[in-house]
Amino acid sequence: MAAWPTLKEVRTLLRLQPDPTEDAVIDSARAAAVDYGIRRLSYKYPTDATDLPDTAHQAALLDAARLYRRRDSIDGTIGFGDMGAIRIGRTDADVERLYASSAPLVFG
Repeated sequence: MAAWPTLKEVRTLLRLQPDPTEDAVIDSARAAAVDYGIRRLSYKYPTDATDLPDTAHQAALLDAARLYRRRDSIDGTIGFGDMGAIRIGRTDADVERLYASSAPLVFG
């Protein structure tokens, strides 16, 4: 069991050094990822939860890093010079898979 990711954990995943300006941007992405995780897991784990499944912790960590890097592609594309541009998807399949393994089953 774990807690929601910390700023330091996200920064480590991104391989960045502490920097007040960048830390504010990283923490904003982290907060958005945690908020999404809380809603994705049906509000079962609040921001101060310490019994978060490891898969949900990893999902939030990956999502926070993705959101931070997303600022480099404001319009949803990334250019590769002569090779052209690619479109970035709205969701990350790995993040969704990790959350799905922790989320309650819903029968409709």
